[in-house]
This record gives sequence, C-alpha cells and structure tokens, in this order.
Amino acid sequence: MEKSHLENDLYLLDTHALFQWVTRDKVSSSFVSFFDEQVLLGKVLVSSISFWEFGLLARSGRISIANIQLWKEQVLKHSHVRLVSPSPDEMIDSTLLPPHHKDPFDRLLIVQALANKALLVTQDSLIKKYRVKIFWR
Repeated sequence: MEKSHLENDLYLLDTHALFQWVTRDKVSSSFVSFFDEQVLLGKVLVSSISFWEFGLLARSGRISIANIQLWKEQVLKHSHVRLVSPSPDEMIDSTLLPPHHKDPFDRLLIVQALANKALLVTQDSLIKKYRVKIFWR
C-alpha cells in the first residue's frame, strides 16, 4: 500500500472506505481528518456505483441504513465529495481485467481510479494485484 501522496493526488473511495469515513466506524481519527481535509480541496471522488452497492448491502442486512435514498442525499449534500459515474468504456474495461478479483464493483472501481488518475482508497488485499495505485491512511 502506498502511503505517500502528492499535493495534486485525487482519491477514489472504495465503497467500504466511504462508509467508514462517513460513519466514522472502524477507522482512525487521522483517517477521518485526512479525508475531511482532502474533500475540502476537491480531491475526494466517489463512484455512483458505490450507492448501488450500498443499496444491495442494506437490502441483504450487511449494513444498517433505514432509508438508502435519504442517506445518499445526506452524504452527497454534506460531504462535498465529487461524484463520478462509470462510462460505457470503463464498464467494458472492468470486464477485461485479469480475474484476480471477482467482485464487479471492485473491478469497476479499479478502472475508474485508473481513468481518473486517482489513488484507490481501500483495504482490499486483492486489489494490490492490479496496476492501480492504492492508498489507506
């Protein structure tokens, strides 16, 4: 994992990193503070697919969010993250990645991080097998 960062780095939050940052759950205060600062600088990206994944996780009971639509609106309104949506090319490219990781959400996040020249904020060890730069603070 790369812990160094440059002044112009962008950060794409993996779905679990976004959830942990927003809820302040199972992350250090330095993680929260770092991304609180980065979001004010316009350097934090969130993929629209993360909200699809949140909906599926809430529906299955893996996370507890009573109203996913309201939660999404609150996150976007109050966090000031930059929302990015996958292009058709990125969707196709995610299917062409080597099969190290089977999760389609993570595969698409990898491609989006590459396309946006962003560090992917994740703890997922399988993602290390790809050429994407990762970051966890």
